[in-house]
Amino acid sequence: MIVDMRVRPPTGPWIGKPQFLTDNYYPARAGFPRPASAQRQSMPMLLSEMDAAGVHWGVIAGRQAAEPLGIVPNDAVAAVLAAYPDRFVAFAGIAVNDPPEQAISEVDRCLALPGFKGVVIEPAAASTPLALDDRRLYPLYEHCAEREVPLTITLSLELVKLVSHSWTLASPMPLYQAARDFPALQFVIAHGAWPFVQEMVGLAFVLPNVWLSPDLYMVGTDMPFALEYVKAANLYLSDRTLFGTGYPSRPHVESVRAFAQWPFAPGVADKVLGRNALRLMRME
Repeated sequence: MIVDMRVRPPTGPWIGKPQFLTDNYYPARAGFPRPASAQRQSMPMLLSEMDAAGVHWGVIAGRQAAEPLGIVPNDAVAAVLAAYPDRFVAFAGIAVNDPPEQAISEVDRCLALPGFKGVVIEPAAASTPLALDDRRLYPLYEHCAEREVPLTITLSLELVKLVSHSWTLASPMPLYQAARDFPALQFVIAHGAWPFVQEMVGLAFVLPNVWLSPDLYMVGTDMPFALEYVKAANLYLSDRTLFGTGYPSRPHVESVRAFAQWPFAPGVADKVLGRNALRLMRME
């Protein structure tokens, strides 16, 4: 069973975001076709594309980021889950600039809703950006650890560039202290901190509570540095690497086909494609 850890559905508030506003946002640069479901803004077509690729679960997320990434309300996420409860699960998007008590309250509200499996934040893309070891994030880290839910942090240089923040915020190195301070919390780094790949796989080597979800940066074999994620998965990260397409930045059928070209050791690809995600979200 394949689990796609990063899906932006072609409906509601996602339609106005950069990934849907131009046909050459990512696919043209990466050699992938634009998904037909994205062009036609069709949920039934998306499900058909997922079926054709063998993807059963799509993970969608709320978002609280600076423009042009902007906001995707958690209630909009909940509406998709209610409409397609057997195809999508979600991570609640939390605003890191909110007072801690407000952020924690939103975590608890979302986790009480059907289908929410974790929390996602984007400190480097917030209106007031924060480093990953900023102590203002620690109450949220502590609460997620107490609730025993995974925390996804979206991190890449492309993300920081889109919101015009300093490139230094894309570095994953501040995660070292945060992950050590909260060893019970499972940190998932979406986008795999690309292009700081060596730093990221090095952190995952020494921090057993850090997972990598490189999504679109690990889909195609032509992506620079992507092979390092595969090497790490083969050597020591087989149980903590996750698959994602970044749809609509990558189409499902072509993404799964390209992913199959990686030289994974026996049994590793099955873990990355789904088994790890199901275990992370307690869906086994």
